[in-house]
This record gives sequence, structure tokens and C-alpha cells, in this order.
Amino acid sequence: MSDWLRIFWLPSKSIKKLKELPKHAGVYYITALWIVLYVGKTKNLRNRWKNDHHRYQQFRILHPFGRLHYKVLEMDRIDAYEKSEISRFRPKWNGTARVTFWNLLCLFIAVWGRLAIYVLLLLLAIATLIYFL
Repeated sequence: MSDWLRIFWLPSKSIKKLKELPKHAGVYYITALWIVLYVGKTKNLRNRWKNDHHRYQQFRILHPFGRLHYKVLEMDRIDAYEKSEISRFRPKWNGTARVTFWNLLCLFIAVWGRLAIYVLLLLLAIATLIYFL
């Protein structure tokens, strides 16, 4: 399985269900429409997101497309695993200091633009099937 694709097979929660995250240490990924936006680590997944994570506002505007995927790991493996995942995926939000209006606008356009392209491709496929059948 492709490295990129394996994240989407991990357990995940929507922004509305972050209180259901396990109370385990692990690495988490914020994704939207198959884009990995942020990779982070924590000692307790549920507490990290219960106490208003610094990326919460960005994550919130991704609803209903945003997901938080996570991988439970032992504490001694978390640091190295997170670093390798950040270097592998180079998420847009890692390394950015704060949320700005322009960051949110670009994200909004990227997510909704991608969704519009998917819908147009689906409609084109349906129209092609109807035409040739």
C-alpha cells in the first residue's frame, strides 16, 4: 500500500467526535479530502484535543470534510515517528506559527475547490455513461 494512502486506513474521528478519541499516546494527522494538513504527537489524544488545540480553529472550518486520523504508539517511539511523518508528508500547517486570514482563505479555497473538481468529474463520468448507453 502506498505510504500516502495508509493514513486513510487508520482510525479517525470527525471534528464533532473528538471527545471519543482514546486516552493513549500517539501521532495524529489532520486531513481533508485526501490532503494531509498537519502531523502532531501527544501523550494523550483525547486531552490534547479537549483543551482547545492551537489548530482547532483551522480544523473546524474543514467540517464536514476534516478528519483526525491517529496511530497509537508507545511513548519512546513517538518523537522519531512524528519527525519521519512530517518529513515524509511535509504538511502545510506544520512549521506555520499562527493562523492568519489568508491561511484560512487559501485552505477554504483548496478544500472546496477540490470538492468541486471531484463533483464535476463525477458528473462528467455520469454524462459519458448516459451518452454511450
